[in-house]
Amino acid sequence: MLTSTDHNFRDDIGAARPSGIALGAVAPLAACAAIFLLLRPYYGLEHDAVIYMGRGLADLDPEGVGRDIMFRFDGQSKFSVFSRLVDFSIPVLGLAITAKTLALAGCALWFAALAALASRLARGSALFALLLLVACFDSSYGGFGVFHFAEPFATPRPFAEAFVLAAFAALLADRRRAAAGCLLAAAAFHPIIAAPGVLVALLYEGVRDRRIFLAALIAGAAALVAAFAGAPLLERLAARIDPQWAAIISARSDYIFLSDWPPGTWIATLRQASTLLLAASLAPPHARRLFFCVIAAACLGLSASYALGDLMMRELGAQAQSWRALWLAAAFAPLALGLCAPTLWRDGAQGRIALTLLVTSWILRAAPESAFLALIAALAWWGRARWRHIPLGLLERALFALCGLCAVIVLGAALWFAREYVRVAPSEDSILPSVLRAGEPAFVPLLLPALAMLIASWRPRPIIAAAVAVLAAPLAAYCWINEPFPLRSADVHPPELEAMVAPREGEVLWVNDKLAPWVWLGRANWASRVQGAGVVFSRPLALEWRERMGFLRDLGWVADSALKPRTDDVIDFPPFTRASLERLCARPDAPAYVVGAVESPGALAEGLEARFWRGPTRFSLHLSEGAAHWTPIAHYAIFDCAAYRPAG
Repeated sequence: MLTSTDHNFRDDIGAARPSGIALGAVAPLAACAAIFLLLRPYYGLEHDAVIYMGRGLADLDPEGVGRDIMFRFDGQSKFSVFSRLVDFSIPVLGLAITAKTLALAGCALWFAALAALASRLARGSALFALLLLVACFDSSYGGFGVFHFAEPFATPRPFAEAFVLAAFAALLADRRRAAAGCLLAAAAFHPIIAAPGVLVALLYEGVRDRRIFLAALIAGAAALVAAFAGAPLLERLAARIDPQWAAIISARSDYIFLSDWPPGTWIATLRQASTLLLAASLAPPHARRLFFCVIAAACLGLSASYALGDLMMRELGAQAQSWRALWLAAAFAPLALGLCAPTLWRDGAQGRIALTLLVTSWILRAAPESAFLALIAALAWWGRARWRHIPLGLLERALFALCGLCAVIVLGAALWFAREYVRVAPSEDSILPSVLRAGEPAFVPLLLPALAMLIASWRPRPIIAAAVAVLAAPLAAYCWINEPFPLRSADVHPPELEAMVAPREGEVLWVNDKLAPWVWLGRANWASRVQGAGVVFSRPLALEWRERMGFLRDLGWVADSALKPRTDDVIDFPPFTRASLERLCARPDAPAYVVGAVESPGALAEGLEARFWRGPTRFSLHLSEGAAHWTPIAHYAIFDCAAYRPAG
């Protein structure tokens, strides 16, 4: 039997079973797509794109870049078809265009899958409001906010996420074969990201057919037996991570173990959970089941990660990173807010109070109070029968004022950040992308119209939607064309630089740079911070990387930030001395050349033999007393290790 709340929900959001985009929806859909891309400006060859693009260079040059310890001890790339796409594309398009093309394709596919899913949950103006909410909301998940859904750089994660969302849209349409195909495609791109999607699908279908649960239990038991029998890959479930390896993982990749996460990490998780639970209690049956399955998958993922990884220290338990099921909670939370907003708003003062508390919690986001407000909103709604007799007019107006004040403060802070960034930015090309990515000034201006479309059934006229699309599309294109770190995209080997290192083969130590040896010289880097990204997947890599980077830190060439994240110390110009060079070059595994940035050719200490090369200027960011400072870097000293190696 349907309650009045169920009827309201269906009237506001729509039964959403019929799907399809009417001609009049083209302009609003185009506007949402343009805004989605505008708020995800292209990063360039940064973050994990370095890993996957580097893997492509290594596959194409196994005797050059392929000799890098990061790729010799690679324990993860072989599980993704994305690496094959990179290997095929780089010879055709080049490194920079391949990275940008794959990043754009991932974001476009993600938005298309989101639109398909949202069309099964809402219709009319509510559909476009849901798209705007997902576009502008915080996309981070997991410890320290390292990972985001729909990341605007070249990794397999956006592709896998998109196929998972498409699978959910197919499930809501009762197209199980299509859903299974999408989940297989997601697993081909990124098994870790696809796994929670598979779990949600099993839970979703298992509610209707309990035989699915039985089959899943049998498959799990068989996998456990195979693990202890030594089956490939599954044997890692029986193997333990020793303390030395665990210490390296915990220091370099502190997001792996839940026990390393700071308390602030759980603020977003609690806010998302409260929003999802509240929406699930208001949603019609098909959406309610999906929301509860997402919540269950996130809880099971966190529990498995903590039990198998943190407590039992099992290799596969840590490597599977099942806590990444939180990406589903992060992606579904904006949808949940949008779906429950109309019903709460129209259910009297109690509903409006709960909605105001929930919206305020999302506006505050990083503040600890935000999780508390979201929880109070959910509890207030569920327990509304107990306080119906209390006059609520004054409280309602006070909370409206509080929500408005918070919105003004958050928007003001974002605009202040934009002003400060514009004042000190080293390059005009990177101002708009950097402000949109880091300052998030569009969050409040987009949140409020989206809520108006939901609770007031306001539908912008087609001419307004078309104008927004016409304005946002060129800005989005500008942010994708003008990447903030163009130096990282250089494809051509500089002839002058190559000539300086041509006499000797072997690894090159390019201090404090990730891509330069691979891209400019086609050689392995002796040691760099990025090589530690895969320490959880390979113990030999973890040990060798930690020893080499620790050696460079002892020399004073790299800072602690090179060995562990979230430290602000960065050494732009390594203090090269003859003693330190002789110490490095005396090692049996010493690199052929050492390259490092210098303030100018004349700034090098006396008695050092080096050649100098001037490259494209890049800028290093430093934060001091809350202010940003950019250090230009253009000059490099090249040391031949043979000149500093002890005789004999």
